Amino acid sequence: MLEIIILAMVAVFLVTRLYLTFGTNTDSKQPEVYEKKSEENVVPKRKIVLEKRPLESVQKLCANENFTLENRIQSLLGKIKGFDAEVFLVSACRVFEMILHAFYTNEMPSVKGLVSKKIYDVLDKSITERKINGFSSEVEFICFDNVEIKDVRLLKNSVKIVVEFITQQINILRNAQGEVVCGDENFIQKITDVWTFERTLDAKDKNWILVSTKKHA
Repeated sequence: MLEIIILAMVAVFLVTRLYLTFGTNTDSKQPEVYEKKSEENVVPKRKIVLEKRPLESVQKLCANENFTLENRIQSLLGKIKGFDAEVFLVSACRVFEMILHAFYTNEMPSVKGLVSKKIYDVLDKSITERKINGFSSEVEFICFDNVEIKDVRLLKNSVKIVVEFITQQINILRNAQGEVVCGDENFIQKITDVWTFERTLDAKDKNWILVSTKKHA
């Protein structure tokens, strides 16, 4: 009986992680894991709170000499009236953290206007299953390692921009008793997510909507 309970816990954790990456094209490769080397680097236990990250930190990341767009992508972006790649990426980073936070704190309605109905339904269903099984998830967002536009697709009435986020996070799963059943507070995972944002070209509303995500191989 105990073995069955343990297997159920692990299964729920895997489903939660799958939904977190919103991926329909996930693979079995595990995120790269880094062990913290000293006590001073250990992240203390604390309530997960979304902290406002200074825009300058992301702007510096975008201004890095290694941040370049291929000629084709740059040409396509130039056809989007008023588009600014740096402003777009800064906003995308904020949206990434907001959705991550909303998923882990069961507050998806707060970001309903930022995602497509399909993605919202998938995440909301995952949260419901998590509650039914008595589990709670926590995330400690450390930083963005890199954020880059990987592709641009101009359609008849809309445009899609594919963004790759490489981040460092700590993810853990607790049971109803508050015990950690998966993950480790002293390990940082390096995770790559690929999100696709879409916007209608002739719409008055210039907001970008998250329409597709997957975990990068």
